[in-house]
Amino acid sequence: MTILETIAEKLKRTDNPDNIRFTIPEAEAYIPMPRGQLAQLRYTGKGPKFLKPTKRTVLYRKKDIDEWLNQSEQTSTAEVL
Repeated sequence: MTILETIAEKLKRTDNPDNIRFTIPEAEAYIPMPRGQLAQLRYTGKGPKFLKPTKRTVLYRKKDIDEWLNQSEQTSTAEVL
């Protein structure tokens, strides 16, 4: 099963898709964004909110990724981020 198929399966099995938690590979596929860039955004605090239930585990809620993406909406390339 591919990562995108895994995401689609999670979406099918839930009543509230906003609360789905994505692993780093799933978040990379959902956004889409390379792992290194996502890690850098975590480090700088400029990326989507994330959960860290253990020292080596990072999870993203779908709603946090969606909110972060929606906040980046632009109407012109001349706008400063």
